[in-house]
Amino acid sequence: MGFVYCLIGFASYFGRWAAKPTKILCMRKDITNITNCKESPLKNGSDSLKKKAKVKIISHNFTRKLSEKNPESKLMKAYMDAHVCSNIYTVQGGKAHSHYCHRAFCPICQRIQTAQNIKKFLPIMKYLASEGREFYFVTLTLQNCVTSDVKVLRDFMRKCNRMWADGIRTKHKFRSLDISGVIKKECTYHVVKKGLFSFHFHFHIIVDSLEAAKYVVAQWKKLHGCTVADARFQKYKKIKDLESAAIEVFKYASKASVSRSKGRDGKEKVQINYRALDMIYTAMHGMQRMSSFGQFRTMIGDEALNDFRDEDLVLDVEGLNVDDGCYTWYMSVKDKVADWYNMETGEALCCYKVTRKDELLQDIYLDEDIFPNSG
Repeated sequence: MGFVYCLIGFASYFGRWAAKPTKILCMRKDITNITNCKESPLKNGSDSLKKKAKVKIISHNFTRKLSEKNPESKLMKAYMDAHVCSNIYTVQGGKAHSHYCHRAFCPICQRIQTAQNIKKFLPIMKYLASEGREFYFVTLTLQNCVTSDVKVLRDFMRKCNRMWADGIRTKHKFRSLDISGVIKKECTYHVVKKGLFSFHFHFHIIVDSLEAAKYVVAQWKKLHGCTVADARFQKYKKIKDLESAAIEVFKYASKASVSRSKGRDGKEKVQINYRALDMIYTAMHGMQRMSSFGQFRTMIGDEALNDFRDEDLVLDVEGLNVDDGCYTWYMSVKDKVADWYNMETGEALCCYKVTRKDELLQDIYLDEDIFPNSG
């Protein structure tokens, strides 16, 4: 009693991972504040923070593991940035704000970017639909790239990007159709054997006419031929639910893909291969994952698709009844602790309650045998 265990992540910004979690000593009266938080009549600020706390638990474990499993990665600094993303909330005058890493693989920033893209694009889609436009969801793919070499993977991705840009996007036919839409580049994987992976790099596209969808698919097949691009996987379908389609195309561009296999007990086991993910993130580093064209590009632009502003994310927390000050992230899932805490008072910011699902997800993202005392 009297201690809260917190996974600090890094011993210092340039240091290595701490071998064991650090004990953070809090005054005993502060423990009461941590477990018995002030009730808040405000829903918006509180709900937003609680949703972010749930994602922060995943992000904390996920980015720590990415760094530990890939000590020679070129993205080590980026993983460190993501690990401390929104670690501190500053509350002043009923407003709370934080700083974000803006990394494409950060679960926190991905969630924010997804929500903002849907908020920006869905009204335009609805407006164009009211004007008689019909939207279609197009999927373009190639045979998987099987490799253990990140350079081979990156070259493969660049080849696919050139095929889209030079073979379709800049063609006179594409421009003459006056197509409006958005494209997302995504990569998943499965493990072939130790150190060897099969990468599935593909495009999800929304276009605003049947003619456009047919042209894009036909041109992609023409570019690659049936021996390379299996016609069954080059497809389009009419969008009936605009919101569901927007969620699909704007969701994480490089998901923390998992592989599923049966364990000795016959039950399905979910695993994450952090080496494969590091290869994907490294290969896609600096690559524009999403772009728009036509009226979408005119009205929104690509910059808004791929980034957001911290100042747009200030929360109204006046109803939370918390003191002004800095609130720092602490977590120990096994002890049901995960929140931002005021270091001077021990007060929790949003009173997040750790769930059984949080515990199960942590089992997936963090190996207990490596961090036996971690939460």
